[in-house]
Amino acid sequence: MNDHIFPTHEVVKPFINFDSKGFLINGKRTFIASAGLEYARIPRQLWYDRLLRLKRGGFNCVEVYTMWNFHEPLEGKFNFSGDHDLNAFLTIVKDLNMYAIVRVGPYYCAEWDLGGYPLWLKFKPGLRVREDNEEFEKYVDRFFDKLLPIVFNQQINKGGPVIMVQLENEHNNGWGTIVPDNYFKHLQSKALSLGLQVPYFFSGLHHASDPAGDGTLDDPKRPNPWFSTEFWSVWYSQYGAKLTDSAVYARRTWKIIAHGGGGYNYYMAHGGSNFGYTNNDEDAASYDYGSAVGQAGDLRPIYYGFKHAALFARSFQDVLENCTDATAAYKDIAVDSNLRVTARSADIGDLVFLDNPTKKAIKARVKAGNDILVTDITIAPDEIYPLVHNYTINNVITLNWALTQVYGMVKQGNTTTIFVEASKENMALLYFKVNGMPTAAQGAKSFKITDGSISLAAAVQAGSLTEYTFEVSGQRVRILVGDASTMDKTWVTEVQGSAIPVIVSGTSYLADLSLQKTQLSAKGEYPLMAKKDGSIHLYLENKSTVLTYVYQLSNKFASTITLSPWQNKNASVYAAPAYDDSNWFSSADPQQMGADDNLTADAWYRTTLNVPSSGKYTMQVDGGDRATAFIDGKKATQWKVRDGEVTFDMEKGKHTLAVFTAHEGRDKLAAYVGAITYVDKKGLSGQVQLKKGGPFISTTTNWYFTKAEKAVDVKNNIPVFDTTTWKKYKIGDDVFNKQEGFGWFQTIIPVQEGNPSKLMINFRSVDEDATVFINGKQVAQHKGWNSPFAVEVNDATTLQKSIVVTLFIENYSNEGGIDQPVKINSIGDGIVLNNWKMFGGPGNPDAADGWNKLAPKTSFAGPQFFRSQFTVPQSPGKHLIWRVHTDGLSYGSVWVNGHNLGRYPEKVGNIGMYIPECWLKTGINHVVIYDENGNRPDKVGIRSEKGAGRVTYTLQGKL
Repeated sequence: MNDHIFPTHEVVKPFINFDSKGFLINGKRTFIASAGLEYARIPRQLWYDRLLRLKRGGFNCVEVYTMWNFHEPLEGKFNFSGDHDLNAFLTIVKDLNMYAIVRVGPYYCAEWDLGGYPLWLKFKPGLRVREDNEEFEKYVDRFFDKLLPIVFNQQINKGGPVIMVQLENEHNNGWGTIVPDNYFKHLQSKALSLGLQVPYFFSGLHHASDPAGDGTLDDPKRPNPWFSTEFWSVWYSQYGAKLTDSAVYARRTWKIIAHGGGGYNYYMAHGGSNFGYTNNDEDAASYDYGSAVGQAGDLRPIYYGFKHAALFARSFQDVLENCTDATAAYKDIAVDSNLRVTARSADIGDLVFLDNPTKKAIKARVKAGNDILVTDITIAPDEIYPLVHNYTINNVITLNWALTQVYGMVKQGNTTTIFVEASKENMALLYFKVNGMPTAAQGAKSFKITDGSISLAAAVQAGSLTEYTFEVSGQRVRILVGDASTMDKTWVTEVQGSAIPVIVSGTSYLADLSLQKTQLSAKGEYPLMAKKDGSIHLYLENKSTVLTYVYQLSNKFASTITLSPWQNKNASVYAAPAYDDSNWFSSADPQQMGADDNLTADAWYRTTLNVPSSGKYTMQVDGGDRATAFIDGKKATQWKVRDGEVTFDMEKGKHTLAVFTAHEGRDKLAAYVGAITYVDKKGLSGQVQLKKGGPFISTTTNWYFTKAEKAVDVKNNIPVFDTTTWKKYKIGDDVFNKQEGFGWFQTIIPVQEGNPSKLMINFRSVDEDATVFINGKQVAQHKGWNSPFAVEVNDATTLQKSIVVTLFIENYSNEGGIDQPVKINSIGDGIVLNNWKMFGGPGNPDAADGWNKLAPKTSFAGPQFFRSQFTVPQSPGKHLIWRVHTDGLSYGSVWVNGHNLGRYPEKVGNIGMYIPECWLKTGINHVVIYDENGNRPDKVGIRSEKGAGRVTYTLQGKL
């Protein structure tokens, strides 16, 4: 797959540029350690906090999507203010001295509702997405006219943080610099006409959970550095951390560094929340992703692994962004058959990586340099251990060998500080060449000075940072040695107004830091359930000092919140026969949810019908997902609309039929190209038929498959059925092993009872292209997967016998076969129900009228609103995380103080729904629940997530 990047505009090259070896930002070789997060999944009040946590984790860049339906939810009504203020977000990124990669779409995926497309696009006749379709491009252009000036005015050459832009996302055809058709040409010309000047690319680069693989990333044909825009770190099906995550993803990151990568972007580094109705059908409110920075801002073990790799890569970016493969020169540095060695070489120095791919620790004998420096290094299972050789620190000091794990390095004026992560097995061993006479100062006994060199051999002191310094001709080297836990608590940052960074060590997390003349003030925190932080040190260019910290006195905190007695309001009034629906959206046949511009996950449908005789009736209607039918205001049944039909009893006479429908998020339309009107329909859609008796829909079984060698003119070429070549096939199986392939699929439909006048064969999804035969005769062709289609059989003679259905399927990528069950519909002609009314949404959760005290043991037959009040307990010095636990409820939404927390139940476990701290207030808070089945809230509670909570304190120091 093409992984090239379009070149920088000439005027921007001094600000952002690249060659085949690396990126250059403001003329300096720069390793891009990027963190994926979505501002759309974070309240604006928390943008700064989340970005700062990523910056502290060593990241110098963020990558974001600009979800179309987040900014233009209703046609022509754009929102770039408040939580939608992209310009404000990018300004914060810039203020934090970070960069941004912006993925402008128009498609996004991202486990987001409809992949980011506005819902109203579904109802535009003739519109086809992601191809050269005039109707689609018209609306893309209108959106880009609003969006792109915001992004492009924040390009780095204009003082903003934006260094790269991605057009489109994960398209089947156009990645990197491939321009396969006029659709991509249109996107490109539109963006360039609006002022795109920084490097850009299509769809993405190297999306994978292990993007580096096991080979070298060097490619002489590539004009730009290797870069991954989606390094999948954990997955969206996970909440929180697993014990193995940190080691697994640290290894995959170090492979990028060791094999020649120019950077990476974790998707996701912070996941956030799907507030409101923004989730797709795979998620609910949480989009935690098991990420480094949790949904509630807590730091997971994987965070510190990412921090280590990022700080190392950025410390030696002048090597990594300008290097060649030097593995051959160092292949004999360590003698162990299980150890892999790779190396990168640049004019300024070399990096050597010792890779232990086994599940056992290796104690390797390392022989380095012409003077044969020999030491034993213990390398943990799956660890990649970096060594540094011949690295030029300044004009008088060269780091000849670091036979120890350098955590990072920072220049502080005339002082270079080197962080060394040591252990009981691996002491700190550094060898320097000097041009002049070195003078050892702090820790002098651990230095060895000879003519033209100075070396350090030092054991680690558990739980503390030990300082060693020497000086040559006014240039100072400070070496800070600590174990892994100490390095986790060591932070490099800048002070406003100064270009020289400072180092703070000892706090579990360092937040804001400021310096007023000689008085330093900072904020620190440690996990709520962890031990209190110990001694905290500040390291400046020429001095270090111990900081004092001030804790709030309270050690106690509440873990639950008391809720006031619940009230309820009937949200099923729309089912009452006498309800006035005259102002509702009307149509002959029911229309999909959203046709009335309502963007929620709920909708009501109403009509009247006249039943000729009492008995069991079957109603057929297309759509999705869940539905509850009410006849004359009384609940009749619940069913899944996607099943196609529902059966219930009715009495003779005229009735009011009300149907409540709800869904759990729309499909993200991954890899989908074409018309979207009938893809993943929600609510009720199309003609509604009612017929006495039933059910009339069955699912085909006993499918068989045989392989075809190639795609040919399949007409009259169906192979003879023979069980020696035709094998049993299970719907959903991939018979092509994720490769291009072709095959025949066949089943037999038995004669249907009741002598129907027609038979419908419904294919919900075939992957990818299908030719359909009935009794050997070609009757239909269909292109594309995840797109339903139907074949009608209405010949009376054919219907009197069993029917042989044969498909020829052409698969061109990934999995292939019959994705979804194939259903047979024998209803024939029933009573058509028309004159439908629709009302989208649950109603107004903030409305003051209609509330009553929730009576004990009362049950409900349809949707209900419930509300309560609560006061957040005061816990000085504690940053508590509160979650609404929806125990005992069915499906629905939760609002706190008017903010929609998203959809429940969660699909990543019973974690509760995260309440952003900025949405809570001192005094009385309000919680409102909309439960679609009307389940009582007796078991609902608001509880503290102790694992995500933090203790906060103030750091002070006088310089």
